[in-house]
Amino acid sequence: MDTASKNVSYMYKKFPYPFPSSKTKNVNELLNLFKIFSLENKFNFDNKNVLDAGTGTGHRIVNVALNYKKTHFLGLDFSKKSIQFAQKLAKKNQAVNIKFHVANLLKKIDSKQKFDVVLSMGVLHHLSNPDKGLKNILSVLEKNGILFLYLYGKLGAHQRMRKKKIISLLLKNKTNYEEGIKLVKEMKFDTFEYGWDIDYKNELEKNSVIVDAYLHTNEKLYDFDDIDTLMQNSGLFGYAIFGITTKTQGLLFTTKINSKGKLKIPYSDINKFLSSKRALKYFNSLDIKNKCKIIELFYEPNGYTVIGLTKKMYDSMGTNNRIRQNFVKC
Repeated sequence: MDTASKNVSYMYKKFPYPFPSSKTKNVNELLNLFKIFSLENKFNFDNKNVLDAGTGTGHRIVNVALNYKKTHFLGLDFSKKSIQFAQKLAKKNQAVNIKFHVANLLKKIDSKQKFDVVLSMGVLHHLSNPDKGLKNILSVLEKNGILFLYLYGKLGAHQRMRKKKIISLLLKNKTNYEEGIKLVKEMKFDTFEYGWDIDYKNELEKNSVIVDAYLHTNEKLYDFDDIDTLMQNSGLFGYAIFGITTKTQGLLFTTKINSKGKLKIPYSDINKFLSSKRALKYFNSLDIKNKCKIIELFYEPNGYTVIGLTKKMYDSMGTNNRIRQNFVKC
């Protein structure tokens, strides 16, 4: 295990995230993603095999498993302690359709099984080699499979990274997380942007959020160009930005002008920023990549949900589909 991975492993051993006492119902982001994807794309998760690569303490995937009882789940994480918590959580909630194993995503995944869906939500950006990690998890994706990623956003991370840098400079021993937590609280940095503002019930749960947001030993931030580089090297047929998170909310992502979403959920809306017909005309003439860049410059995302598709899965989707409308081929 490389130095960065050892440091991350030590951090999560001391401060597992989400904290084991957290309620599964308080971490609904992944469950909501499944529901939205199903509704928009008429996709049925029943009898599908789902891999959660970097499952942590299992709260999010157990929550999904309890709501999709005909789906089969496998959670992988390199932290033995986190996997032990996840196994206890599944047993406590009687989630019989999920298993957990210890695995390092930077090594070849030891599985003869292929998966219809591969998830890696908030994980790749913590790896010392995200490209290698992505290729390893995609090696077990079915030929008609789907990849779900969540990656930290560069443009919306300025304030969090500024605070993180201040704490890092003050804290001589970077692995003294207890002292770091005290500094964060005393400097009143312990307010969280959308995505970290989970409903913690006690100080231990809050401390694990502080460590993940402000004291994490290894993280890489992405903008659209970085995501494109990552995905172009993945071997997938292509990808689409499915959603973004800002400081205050999550948005479904669309590059269309005057797009009326099918769901009663907020969508990105370029009309809010391009008020002149001239600007909208020029925007409409751009290719998908440049449209995505314009939208991210206005919204400054602190995170991106990315959908990757194999050729077979892409062909099975209707042409009047938000993913295909936002799709970038690799």
